[in-house]
Amino acid sequence: MKVLVVHRNEAVLESIKAQLSQWYIRSCMSGLDGLLCCRGEHFDLILCGLDLPVVTGIEMVRSIRNFSVNKKTPVILLAEGKETADHVRLLNLMNANLLTMEEVTEMQNLNLE
Repeated sequence: MKVLVVHRNEAVLESIKAQLSQWYIRSCMSGLDGLLCCRGEHFDLILCGLDLPVVTGIEMVRSIRNFSVNKKTPVILLAEGKETADHVRLLNLMNANLLTMEEVTEMQNLNLE
């Protein structure tokens, strides 16, 4: 499985990479880098933060859905705080899912096979 992880915090990137170590992980720290990766390389899953430098997570996903080889790739947005009604509306429009960083932190013993 090929996963793209895009987040501005290097500690979060490393934590997710450690949890998903049995898969091929490509990581980026800006939305622009993530978007460029998605234009030419297919991924099985994309995890990205909402608050990314240069291009936000929402802008990145919107562009992926319109102009990349990953139009149908599952996307999970990583958000600080709690899920809001605005998050749900955006997620439905972009065909994406949401995990809060609290939920990511709780996955310390994640065992995916």
